[in-house]
Amino acid sequence: MSDVMGAAGGQAPVGERAGLGLFAYGTLMFEAVVEGLVGRRLPTAPAVAAGWRAARLPGRVYPGLVPAAGGRALGLVLSGLTPAEWSVLDAFEGDSYLLRTVAVEVSGAGPDPVRVPAPVPGAGTGASGVGGPVLDAGERPASVALTYTWRNLADVEDEDWDPNWFTTHWLSRYTARLWDD
Repeated sequence: MSDVMGAAGGQAPVGERAGLGLFAYGTLMFEAVVEGLVGRRLPTAPAVAAGWRAARLPGRVYPGLVPAAGGRALGLVLSGLTPAEWSVLDAFEGDSYLLRTVAVEVSGAGPDPVRVPAPVPGAGTGASGVGGPVLDAGERPASVALTYTWRNLADVEDEDWDPNWFTTHWLSRYTARLWDD
């Protein structure tokens, strides 16, 4: 996937993000954080982004998504974001993050949280002979979601971010700050 979206809030106007989900891998996985920012609960579905990891960031309680060969970042896809809500999230994430598209495997029932690109004719053939990749038994087709990736790859720790640690040590203080703003 590419950096087609530019900086958070940069090249892709929020109005052009309709129908795309947001892959959340850090603090935005917590309902209280999202509700504190956008003022409502959003539909979610569990998801995994292969080839990425949610890295601990020195001196910060939140993570940064960075490329990782063989990595699997666990998270949620948030759907139904309005242009105004995308603007709030862009401001929340700031210039330290790059908004980009990533392939995600979404699990669970419910509404389709992401726009799935149509197969490109001639881009491969599946068992039916129709364009699209050949999938192994049990493999799910990847969908596309937007996510905020960490820009400064040199500013990450070797360890992954731990959502349980965040819940235990920071979640209540973090959300209290959001509700006070």
